[in-house]
Amino acid sequence: MNVLAVWSDWSSMTVVDALLVAVIAIFIVFLVLAIIIFITWSMQKGMEKFDASTNILPKEENKILSEDQNAVVAALVASMEFYRETGKEVRIVSIKRIED
Repeated sequence: MNVLAVWSDWSSMTVVDALLVAVIAIFIVFLVLAIIIFITWSMQKGMEKFDASTNILPKEENKILSEDQNAVVAALVASMEFYRETGKEVRIVSIKRIED
């Protein structure tokens, strides 16, 4: 019984041969899945190291971003409205609260 051979007469294959071919095929599929999982896991670990080294914090003059979520929402809405009306790209430089 040669397991890795290509059968020329499929009608002569026994149940044991078919089960052996199925087990080998299942093993190959799980091996490929394990390789894909390992590659994505190693890429995720690399990205975590990259993210840890490139921590972006708000500037000191923009402390309002970390203190007030409403200011962040207002800035995002204003920038989206500006883009919708003019079609120009928007870059928020600073946010200041104006008290009444």
